[in-house]
Amino acid sequence: MEQTSKTPFDKSAYDPLLFKSYKMTKKIIKYGFYTVLIYFAYEGFMLWE
Repeated sequence: MEQTSKTPFDKSAYDPLLFKSYKMTKKIIKYGFYTVLIYFAYEGFMLWE
């Protein structure tokens, strides 16, 4: 069985603005999650005696 190589993602086929907004949204969600996680970890640590 012959394995074909993956086709590279063609960025030029999509609107560059759409691609940038997708990447920015992904970063906002990721770092927002980290911020919430750190906030609740900090609050939990401050309540711990």
